[in-house]
Amino acid sequence: MYAALSGAQWVVGKALAPVADGVLEAWAATRNFGFNIEALSMELMLVKATLEQAGRKELGGPAMEMLLHKLRDSAQNAEDLLDELDYFRIHDELHGTHDAAGEHDKGCFHNLAFNARHTAKAFGKLVNCAKPRQRSHSDSSAPDTNQELSGCMPKIGKLLTCSSSPHPHVRDDDRGSVQETPKLEFNRVYFSQRMKDIVEKLQLMRNEVSKILIHCGPRTVPDIALSRPITKSRIDEPKLYGRDHVMNSIIHDITEGQYYDKGLTVLPVVGPGGMGKTTLIKHIYRNQQVQNHFSVMIWICVSLNFNLDKVLEQIKTCTPQVGMEKEGSTTEDLIEQRLKYKRFLLVLDDIWRISNGDDWKKLLSTLNQSEERGCMILVTTRFQAIAQKVKTTGQSIELNGLEYEEFRKLFLAFVFGDEECARDKHFLLETGDKIMEKLKGSPLAAKTVGRLLSKELSLRHWKRVLKSKEWEKQTDDNEIMPALKLSYDFLPFYLKQCFSYSALFPEDYRFRSHELINLWIGLDILIPGGQNQVVQDIGLSNLNELVIHGFFREEETSDGLHYVMHDLLHDLALKVASHDCLSLHFSDVGSVDIQPSTHHLSIRTENLVSSQNIKSELEKLKTSLKVEHLQTLMLFGEMDKGFAKIFGDIWGEANALRVLYLPDMTYHVESMLHNFSGLVHLRFLCLGTNEWQMHLPLSILKFYHLRVLDLKSWHGSCDFPEDMSNLAKLCHYYTPRDADLHSDIYNVGKLKLLEELKVFQVNKKSEVFELKQLEHLTKLRELGIYNLEKVHTKDEAAQAKLIEKNYLRKLTLDWDSDRSTVEPGVEAMVLENLRPHGDLQMLCIRGHGDPSCPTWLGDELVVDALQSLSLYCVSWGVFPSLGKAWDLRQLRLEHIYKPKEFTIEKNFCMLIKLELIGLGSFEKWVYPAEQESSVSGDLLPPDAHMFPLLQVLIIRECPKLLGLPFLEHIVSPDWFPKLQELEVCDCPEFLPVIPISWMESLCFVKMKCIKMLKEFGYSKSSNGAELEIIGEGDLHSIDQVLVFDKETSLGKLKLERCPPLELKHLLMLTSLKTFIVRKSDGLVGPRGQGDVEWKLPVEYIKINDLHGNTGEELTELLPHLPKLSKLEIFECENIKKLVVGVDVQPTTQETSEMGGGEITAAAAAAEEEDDGVLLFPAHLCDSLRELVFYDCPELVLVDPPTLVPGEGGFQALRSLQRLTILRAPKLLSTFSFSRHLFPSSLQFLSLVGVEGMETLEPLSNLSSLTRLELIRCGKDLKCQGLWSLLTTGGQLNKLRVTGSHRFFADWDPNPRRALEDAEGGEEWQTQLVSSTLRELWTDDIAGLLAAPVCTFLSSSLTKLQLWGDLCEGMELFSKEQEDALQLLSSLQKLEFWSFKDLQQLPAGLRKLTSLKILLVNCCPAISSLPNDALPDSLEMLDVYNCSEELKQQCRGLEGTIPDIIII
Repeated sequence: MYAALSGAQWVVGKALAPVADGVLEAWAATRNFGFNIEALSMELMLVKATLEQAGRKELGGPAMEMLLHKLRDSAQNAEDLLDELDYFRIHDELHGTHDAAGEHDKGCFHNLAFNARHTAKAFGKLVNCAKPRQRSHSDSSAPDTNQELSGCMPKIGKLLTCSSSPHPHVRDDDRGSVQETPKLEFNRVYFSQRMKDIVEKLQLMRNEVSKILIHCGPRTVPDIALSRPITKSRIDEPKLYGRDHVMNSIIHDITEGQYYDKGLTVLPVVGPGGMGKTTLIKHIYRNQQVQNHFSVMIWICVSLNFNLDKVLEQIKTCTPQVGMEKEGSTTEDLIEQRLKYKRFLLVLDDIWRISNGDDWKKLLSTLNQSEERGCMILVTTRFQAIAQKVKTTGQSIELNGLEYEEFRKLFLAFVFGDEECARDKHFLLETGDKIMEKLKGSPLAAKTVGRLLSKELSLRHWKRVLKSKEWEKQTDDNEIMPALKLSYDFLPFYLKQCFSYSALFPEDYRFRSHELINLWIGLDILIPGGQNQVVQDIGLSNLNELVIHGFFREEETSDGLHYVMHDLLHDLALKVASHDCLSLHFSDVGSVDIQPSTHHLSIRTENLVSSQNIKSELEKLKTSLKVEHLQTLMLFGEMDKGFAKIFGDIWGEANALRVLYLPDMTYHVESMLHNFSGLVHLRFLCLGTNEWQMHLPLSILKFYHLRVLDLKSWHGSCDFPEDMSNLAKLCHYYTPRDADLHSDIYNVGKLKLLEELKVFQVNKKSEVFELKQLEHLTKLRELGIYNLEKVHTKDEAAQAKLIEKNYLRKLTLDWDSDRSTVEPGVEAMVLENLRPHGDLQMLCIRGHGDPSCPTWLGDELVVDALQSLSLYCVSWGVFPSLGKAWDLRQLRLEHIYKPKEFTIEKNFCMLIKLELIGLGSFEKWVYPAEQESSVSGDLLPPDAHMFPLLQVLIIRECPKLLGLPFLEHIVSPDWFPKLQELEVCDCPEFLPVIPISWMESLCFVKMKCIKMLKEFGYSKSSNGAELEIIGEGDLHSIDQVLVFDKETSLGKLKLERCPPLELKHLLMLTSLKTFIVRKSDGLVGPRGQGDVEWKLPVEYIKINDLHGNTGEELTELLPHLPKLSKLEIFECENIKKLVVGVDVQPTTQETSEMGGGEITAAAAAAEEEDDGVLLFPAHLCDSLRELVFYDCPELVLVDPPTLVPGEGGFQALRSLQRLTILRAPKLLSTFSFSRHLFPSSLQFLSLVGVEGMETLEPLSNLSSLTRLELIRCGKDLKCQGLWSLLTTGGQLNKLRVTGSHRFFADWDPNPRRALEDAEGGEEWQTQLVSSTLRELWTDDIAGLLAAPVCTFLSSSLTKLQLWGDLCEGMELFSKEQEDALQLLSSLQKLEFWSFKDLQQLPAGLRKLTSLKILLVNCCPAISSLPNDALPDSLEMLDVYNCSEELKQQCRGLEGTIPDIIII
């Protein structure tokens, strides 16, 4: 009820806005016309007064609510009318016309003729009017004496007739789709009659409301707190889902962690309604460890109002009495006495508001008297502001939705009473998963919806719940929607509007702040709190409040800050705004309840159906709502030409639009809205397209009420309008290229409400680009002035009046760095007179040519609110001191060549980001107390914290800088306690010495091209920490750049061109899992402390192109790596022999002196034969999963003398799953291939250039093999032995064989014959064995395309890639090959590669009825597709680097095949 009242008050206030300053009344001051406006204004004032009186009365009943809605609609009619009149007033003012002037300047006689002409026009339209047309926004069906007359009046869109001026950028054949710029025609009699009608309706309804109010008593404001359930500490849900980690962490911190021995600690738990805050605290409260820890435990449900007296009374009641209590003591005194020697836990559940901050301080003061350490207060709240106010620690616990798996268990527990779904109910889970996705992890939603679904375990019921979102209809206070609506009811009206209208965007939309604020501006719901506010500030303030109240969540991404609304809150927004707001998918039009009162509509158009269905659905939509009442229309998703035409034909009466949002147009806007040029009420217009030939409609320049023009997504023709000065109310103008398009605005000085002008180029074209254009742009928040070298006097500079721009927050002042001449004195004078207002927050100065900075930035700092300063290519001899800029957060100095020193100011205590780039003379850091002393001296206090908040430090191209500001360049952690990112690049004299302990406090370090280092990179993520060091020639020890002062948490270490790691370094790598060394002198260096037993958790090692005795070093390292599962050896010519499965003991000091480890006599003998031996210790037989040898030309695998009979080769590695041998031709040269060489555990085997095998019999034991690659493994290699890998007992599904041109030749995989030969029996005659092979790459075309082979593969093979490298001279496939190919009935993807001479694809491809993808690559002689066409199943045709004839034929198939790629 009172929402309807507030809505009506808001609309009446908007309607009065055009007449508030008297300008419109003065304009219309004629004998009849001015009187009508005065009468309408007076009636609106009376309605406003009546509504104010209603706000003090107790209202009730649906009839009263309906009456208020009708009153609001009539007020909306008044707003429309006054808005249209104001439009014509602006038009007359801009163009000097008299279409709607009060007194014509040619005299009284002319006025009579003028009035007569208007009357005649109106009468003519009345005579020709065939039937009445409803104008009113009211839903009233009461008789209207003026209905016939007002119905015949033309709508505002009809008042605009087209001119004969064609669009200058449109070809003749395109003009039909682009509406021309309209001329305006004003009908005085029509407007007078409309005003009279509206006044009568308003008066009638006002009188009726007044009569009702006489009988209404005074209003009693309901206490929201009364609708809140009082929480108790009793646990309702015995199991806590998804919060175990949080709960255990809090319990640990309370009972033995960070809060254990502290004074009173307040820890808030914050999150939206229904997230389980109270449930979590209940489980903590009832935990036995917690109960043992506290002697006094108190639970208080605070709810809406924090009442100090009530809270203190409850605390007193819950605390046990002590002896010697004084009579007459106050409640505070008694609490202090009782808790003085007690450790207590106080839970304050569900705090909504602390009206008096002093009350909270008094409570803490009372409870702080306890002498026991570790006392706790746990607070639950929905609001971040409350959490910030009460917390005493550096953190609060923020609860969001549960993780999916935990949420699923909770959901199923509420549905089925158990976490698992019964087997006979599994058919419900697909629908259940879709429902769960909507609930986004909300525990209360799981409870609400779970119980709703449990009522009927049928698919019909579950689908109905999903489709209709029945959980929205639940009304019990403990259900999810009432719980969320309670937060909504708590909001003031202006925030309720901002929240509810945000639901016009789709679910899961990731908002940028300007998208929300622009919508709010377009709907006129941003109400200034005072005269000194701009709409952007108001919008940001409202958005921040909604975040604080939990209605939006902030998400920081690489693309900037976004805002997200939970799906349930989106549903709530639509529900509370359902009277006049609707958001739907186009396909749901028939099933959604559409209110005729809908004024705001958004439609999602993904996956549009046929044109006939589109027309039908649009007609349904038009029938259900009143198109002429729509104020908002937003379309999300692409719209084709058919949709645009039908939409335009049906929706031509949408004349009242304030917001039009079309970011994905594929056709002209005039085709979608034929009356586009008549949308005179528009406040917010967003147009976007990717159609490069599409033009912007020139009628944009006639939208005088427009406040936001968003063309950010416009990628059509770039003929943006330049003369936009008509749009005097424009606040925001977004374009895809601000630099070009903002700078093109003619007479920008007329846009006095503009808040951003990112680029203004001085004297760009004519006098309309002089600095004086900026004089009256007092609302600017962001401004960039360029080409300042064209300003020559202080008077010119002063004309910009920057000092008077109170709202200016971001300013760029730019002199062209490539200008031919520099006038230092002139430029100094100009910059001095461009002094900005003191509230400026972000300043960038580029290219200034004077050797000194302006006084307002130097010692006489005026811009003391500065938060960001960027100086680029200025000629200043010293940097500005900035000593008074105590709020400075970001500082960037770039390409400034004169200054030698950088003074570390005391006010840098707030600095978050510091960038020093291209400072050619910079060589010394200076501490302010000792200007003449370098920071590297002894005068710097050892405990100085000069950058306490710095998070990002970037230094580039500073050739003389020796290091960071530390003694001997060793980083002091005291200086950068908050640093997260460090970057130093192209500073050849820079030498940091970084302790591991300091490095690991950072998230990211990047150093390139500095002394001794080509690159030093450190990064930390959820996957662990990673360090990469690439050294230069003068790096002789890791200690020169990295101090191993503690055990490191590094999970990955990559070294390139570095000295070997010493044992002292290895002992610190206690968390290392990945170790990669490339192009270095060795793997590990001298191993002192050899008597220390040590092991590392390394799982993956890769070595590449190492010098020295790599085999020995790796042999000594491997015994210390019990978890090693992956080993890759690349380009190591100095490893010559490999022995697998040797018992190598870990190195000790004694064995190290004896020559490298206690190994078996057999292994020692192998080592003595030749150096370069690599021994695999026995434990690798069980731990190693993957092994790669790449470019090891001398490496030979040898069996140890103690070989167990029947084993050999790699068989000892019994856990090995993946083996790759590439360009290691000698590796298997000592083996005859007459026995098995590889372990049966292998799943992947790739052999490249490994010759010697004649058949695949040595692989026949690989029953787990799923992928096999044999590339250039001998021309005579045959496939005998393959059958066992592809049939019973085998799992091979991917096979690649190239370079063996007779691999499949004469192979008959007929299982019957093979089994007869093997068993000699008749019982196998009828048994069929299917192949496991699904993907095959081969160049043996002749061998493969034989009937026996293709028959064998027919049921399994889905992908076939044929290579023509070995098919020189092959022009056609033979008939037998074509027939064989057609047998592959399961084939889904077929590829032809590099058939140089092939002239035609094989015939019969149409018979491959499962084929979806056909690819033809590098087959230049093929000129056409098969004559018998392609299969109907084909979804993609990909032709690359083939003949033009073939490409042309493929282009002709567009439309018959969904996806055709031609390159």
